[in-house]
Amino acid sequence: MSDTRPPAILAAAFSARQIAASARLAGIDCLAVDFFGDADLRDHAARCEVLRGHYPDGFSGDELIAALARLAADDRLLGFVYGAGFEDRPELLEAIAERWPILGTDPATVRRLKEPESFDTICREAGVAHPEIRRDRPADPAAFVSKKVGGCGGSHVIHGNAAPAADRYYQRFVEGTRVSMAFVAAARRTAFLGYSSQWADPSPQEPFRYGGAVGPITVDGDADAAMRQAVAGIAARLPLAGLCSADFVLGEAGPVLLEINARAGATIDVFDDPARPLIALHLAALRGELPETEPQAPAEIRASGLAWAERPLRVPAGFAWPDWTRDRTAPPAEFAAGEPICTVVAAAPDAAAAQALFHARTRRINEILGSMAA
Repeated sequence: MSDTRPPAILAAAFSARQIAASARLAGIDCLAVDFFGDADLRDHAARCEVLRGHYPDGFSGDELIAALARLAADDRLLGFVYGAGFEDRPELLEAIAERWPILGTDPATVRRLKEPESFDTICREAGVAHPEIRRDRPADPAAFVSKKVGGCGGSHVIHGNAAPAADRYYQRFVEGTRVSMAFVAAARRTAFLGYSSQWADPSPQEPFRYGGAVGPITVDGDADAAMRQAVAGIAARLPLAGLCSADFVLGEAGPVLLEINARAGATIDVFDDPARPLIALHLAALRGELPETEPQAPAEIRASGLAWAERPLRVPAGFAWPDWTRDRTAPPAEFAAGEPICTVVAAAPDAAAAQALFHARTRRINEILGSMAA
């Protein structure tokens, strides 16, 4: 009898829900490992394992590989898709690659992207504007930020007066609007998926903490052409594979490239489409196939991001999460001040309205849970 079950992928990320949801849209079973095991990850993943106690420090290699091995006893398995959580440990991707095919950009290229001096060299060779970087303390610290090598999500970024450290570097701060390009790459070629605008949700300890993104947005002709040219120049020099994003700042002198993330990212909720799921595009790119047409203008603009706890909160047993939340912790649960509560999504006819609705909803979830903690 023939096996009629769908193909399967292994996946791991800080939060794997977006990958699992996109895989489900693509008709693919996702066998997922993350740090939260949220209720809606369990809704979308065929099977999942949770590595509790690891957030925000990152994956333990031995525990992650053991969890993946428990899920991987499946002859339908295509390979391993990774999300956020591996940029600072390409050696863990190398260990995974010894067991299962990496479905995405290879570990050596991840290392080149996230090693500051290496990426700076690639940008200079490609003629791409990129902020000055340095390892020693700058003489004008107010003009710089300090970043963790391989950091993601913005929480690792602090002001430039921070002390030097072996795992940190300084990057000159660029004033302007944060814009990210989502794209898919194959054989040193790229296909454009869309632009999103990003914002921070700062706290006293984390002044550049990630807030969210809204898109797709339109970027004017000169900036659009410059960003596409920059991404093409980087892709011509690196074997990027599958879903990627490029983070820019649009300043007075034009776009400046901050970084390339060669993985499924935080804007899957913004750009995923049942008509062409992002994980399907990702896997097609690994076969050398890129979409021939750009996405059509959507009927609505989406915002997606994190609601951060403004004070200690509790989720009582039996709590029903609003339908505009994602990454829902199974109650009962508690959140300390400064911890992420959930992902919030919003949609509206334009970006300003979608972002305003997002912020109203992040305030509302704090109010709802705050009233229960009183």
